[in-house]
Amino acid sequence: MEKFADLKNRLLISCVVIAFVTIFILFSGHPVMTVIVMFIAAITGVGAIWEYVEFLKTKSIHLPFILLAIFTALLIFTNYLQILNYSITGITQIMLGLFILAIFLYYFSKVDEAIVHISTCLFGIVYILVPLSLMIRILYPETIVHVPMNGKLWLTYLISVTKITDIGGYFLGTRWGKSKLAPNISPGKTLVGSIGGFIFALCLSLLFYLFSHFFPEFHFSLTFVQALILGGLIGIFGQIGDLAESLLKRDAKVKDSNSIPGVGGVLDNLDSLLFTAPIVYIFIKNM
Repeated sequence: MEKFADLKNRLLISCVVIAFVTIFILFSGHPVMTVIVMFIAAITGVGAIWEYVEFLKTKSIHLPFILLAIFTALLIFTNYLQILNYSITGITQIMLGLFILAIFLYYFSKVDEAIVHISTCLFGIVYILVPLSLMIRILYPETIVHVPMNGKLWLTYLISVTKITDIGGYFLGTRWGKSKLAPNISPGKTLVGSIGGFIFALCLSLLFYLFSHFFPEFHFSLTFVQALILGGLIGIFGQIGDLAESLLKRDAKVKDSNSIPGVGGVLDNLDSLLFTAPIVYIFIKNM
């Protein structure tokens, strides 16, 4: 079918990405793999920030990419330090404070449009790097809570439920969707696809609940009610995250954040996770 013309590329790239992510998650506890995970997180963050900076160039806003890239690497490094020593606290907040100071110092000599540039710099950090940092903390929950918890399964839960929302919405919306959800932002999104993605998220979240119920030895705890609430929130906020990035692309007048065949760019793949990672992080922190 013509509607599914790009499905082959999507599935191929997605399978490769899922395979790599699965390997990294499974072996993330090994000291060497921890370093590799941090390196990949830094590269991902820098790539996402680069795409964000390129977006803004279309609006004649030129941000200091090198400064943002350095901060990205330092932020990931502070997370690594907390993984090595759980007693280290507040270092991430200190790093954010130093970055704000550095941004203001940078623009002391660039007064024109300083408000716009400083604001967009800070928005990029909050929008991209903070959620990425929270995903690392979810993978290594010892930095969040002091009870046995399987971070590998929690990160798998976050990614799986978020992405099944995208997949469910894509299939059902493409096949049966007619009424547009947000035509001015993303013409391909439909009401049927949105409802379908939400239902898919609930179903997969409930499957994780069943797993936690029958295999408590894996230290992945999720009650029926929690699975419904958390799955529902992910099903909603994942779609909002997708639309949020579409809004940025629409304003920048670009189709994809990058041109990786079949999947677009880094932000195209992170968009929904940027909104769902904080939800799962808050849930784990308050368990």
